[in-house]
Amino acid sequence: MEAESMYETGRENIRNFTKEENDALTKVGPATLMGNFFRQYWIPVTPSADMREPGGKPLRVKLLGEDLVLFRSKAGSLGLIGAFCPHRLAPLFYGRVEDDGLRCPYHGWKFAPGGKCLEMPNIPSELSFSDRIHHPGYPCVERGGIIWTYMGRGQNLPELPDLEFLRVDDDDRQYRVFFQECNYLQVLEGGIDPTHVMWLHSPYDLADEELTATNQPEQHKVAQRSGARTPMDVMIADSAGGFTYGAKRPAGAGKSLWRVNQFIMPFYTMPPGGDQKQARAYIPVDDETCVKWQIKWYPSKAIKAASKETLRPPFAEEAYDAPTNAQPFGHIRTKAKKANDYLMDWELHKARRFGIAGVNLQDVAVTENEGPLPILDRTKENLCAGDLTVIKARLMLLEAAQALRERGATPIGANDPSVYRVRGSAVIVPDDTDWVEGTRESVTVPAPE
Repeated sequence: MEAESMYETGRENIRNFTKEENDALTKVGPATLMGNFFRQYWIPVTPSADMREPGGKPLRVKLLGEDLVLFRSKAGSLGLIGAFCPHRLAPLFYGRVEDDGLRCPYHGWKFAPGGKCLEMPNIPSELSFSDRIHHPGYPCVERGGIIWTYMGRGQNLPELPDLEFLRVDDDDRQYRVFFQECNYLQVLEGGIDPTHVMWLHSPYDLADEELTATNQPEQHKVAQRSGARTPMDVMIADSAGGFTYGAKRPAGAGKSLWRVNQFIMPFYTMPPGGDQKQARAYIPVDDETCVKWQIKWYPSKAIKAASKETLRPPFAEEAYDAPTNAQPFGHIRTKAKKANDYLMDWELHKARRFGIAGVNLQDVAVTENEGPLPILDRTKENLCAGDLTVIKARLMLLEAAQALRERGATPIGANDPSVYRVRGSAVIVPDDTDWVEGTRESVTVPAPE
């Protein structure tokens, strides 16, 4: 895999994006370019912990612009179906969960987990036309503590992605899921931006050890100790699932620290990790909102046993607000939000660091307010050499989605679970060693035995 320097090739590869391109990238509803594209992949819906009880309370969700209701039948089967009964559009969230499906509270129509209409009990059986009702319903599976759905067409379901965190035991990983009030793409772009980390997320004084100890993840502390806010170089290399990039900082004694991040189609990133590896997923809810998954895991029991890192609890400001099921994903909305300026500490902000608690909320505050509309107007940008990872991801998404629409080309990773066998990493590499070779072992996940 050949790598290019963002700084050396930056000027010739910088390009702006048109309104038409921006609309194509950001609209995700049914029949849109990106909506159809995302439907070729398995999509994380919610952690299994949110839907454990057979016959328990349903959950309002929304994916790719479709209002849906998630439930677990009394027999234990998962159902993800259209949120409104096709009879007179009553809310199925209030329906009664039964052994084999969900019954509408208004007139008793019942739907199987896959959306099939089973009964129309408000009329005589000879007048029923349940076989002619085509209610939306999508298959669900559980793996790795996540409920996944596939919203594409066809009976042959692809394999789930072979992500490393799906292989480890439940107590060796952590999921944190957040609803965001903006389009998925600007959140994803923050996850592959190599030059904002030491500005938005670091103390104003890089030597401020107190703030570093309490606010920075372990891998970030290493980068901070380099004293270099701006990377010496950023290199990009194509990968089987998307691309890899490494940000270079001095480590002394003829060595450099390479912070390696992965972009994997269609909506995954993997930032640098220490003993705990990390991943992100950015799931479109509709054109103006999304769900961000933050995932941490130990690759093995041996690494966990030897590690000094711990799976830390969220900052108090990140805690979920009182759950409200009146809106889709009402159970994952944080106390800190746009309406209260994310509980900004303005005194801290003036003196020592960006005054919002934690890397996650700092990113949220920026990405939810770019534009300032929920969808960033990319025609107004002035892109630079530090943005080439973002440019590359946009073009890759556009080209793959257009190839699907125009030629029926299978998108990268949609039918190949192996492209997901990678990690992010932070590795010190001798300066006389190619960074790709020097980091290869740390970023490669072995195939399952």
